[in-house]
Amino acid sequence: MTTRTLDVHAGIGSYRIHVGAGLLAAISDLVPLVYERAVLVHDESLPAAIVDAAASGLEAGRLDVARVPIPAGEPAKSLAVAERVARAVASAGLHRGDLIAGLGGGATTDLSGFVAATYHRGVDHLSMPTTLLGMVDAAIGGKTAVNIPEGKNLVGAFHQPIAVVCDVETLLTLPDGELRSGLAEIVKHGFIGDPGILTDVRANAKRIDDRDAAALTDLVTRAAAVKVAVVEADALEHDVRATLNYGHTLGHAIESLGHAGDAPPRRHGEAVAIGMVFAAHLARIRGMSDLVTDHVEAVEAVGLPSGGAAAGFEAVMGAMRRDKKYDRGIRFVLLNAPGDAAVVSGVETEQIRDAYESVR
Repeated sequence: MTTRTLDVHAGIGSYRIHVGAGLLAAISDLVPLVYERAVLVHDESLPAAIVDAAASGLEAGRLDVARVPIPAGEPAKSLAVAERVARAVASAGLHRGDLIAGLGGGATTDLSGFVAATYHRGVDHLSMPTTLLGMVDAAIGGKTAVNIPEGKNLVGAFHQPIAVVCDVETLLTLPDGELRSGLAEIVKHGFIGDPGILTDVRANAKRIDDRDAAALTDLVTRAAAVKVAVVEADALEHDVRATLNYGHTLGHAIESLGHAGDAPPRRHGEAVAIGMVFAAHLARIRGMSDLVTDHVEAVEAVGLPSGGAAAGFEAVMGAMRRDKKYDRGIRFVLLNAPGDAAVVSGVETEQIRDAYESVR
């Protein structure tokens, strides 16, 4: 099967995204590996065959490779784990001219990228996402971060990878819930940048469920292209890049409250799905667009919730005020129309409350 590529020219770093099947073992053919050593930071829950393939791909480039397992999912994104990984990197003898590679979902590439950004004030980072979420969003654009108890992604840095390698064969073992979670980001990219993605997702729903490699390669490439276009226009998130946070203002609040025990835990994609429907309600209330039905149908078509937020309104408002996107007020990304997103501040509390009650 043909490998698809996207070039990213982000102003602060250019690199290539590779999408296809069987790419991990071929890393040295895709990416110039001009290093002496590499540390492979990987999700400890990944099948051994995936970790072995990535390590073999790096070793084929004549690198000395040390493996460092980290917890699966959000528990990896902490300062404590970052310190443990940094110490393992130091113990492996990495120098400024060496490589840190991240293999796993968005949490893994966020954490490995954060360590790469800060170790020796910056070493090269190779991103190898193994989830849909990572392939179309988290691994692209150079945003790295860890969480603290006060909120998600509050401690981080911009650090562009040298390349992103998306091996869709890693999606074959992805649990159904994690696959659906990634589809939330793909739906998001459809609403903010390429409405045709929404049609594609529905038309290829069975092939996606069946983990068809060709269908996944096409879908990942198309959705990643939306992220690339936004990143190239605004590498450091000064303005237009904020539109990538569509659904995330409420979504992150739902996640953080769930992790704190104040609401049922939600996967990232589930929380973002609810957040997008909330944003559609808020846009309708403000007279910008009426796309609520489109949103409900889109998220439910891929098995994601369109409501069910459980936290109290005051707790949600507090979490949104702590969000890193806060700027003299809570900022929301809302749609004027599909493909036409705007960042909106100064929203009245009662409008937020009304929209939130619509997704309870």
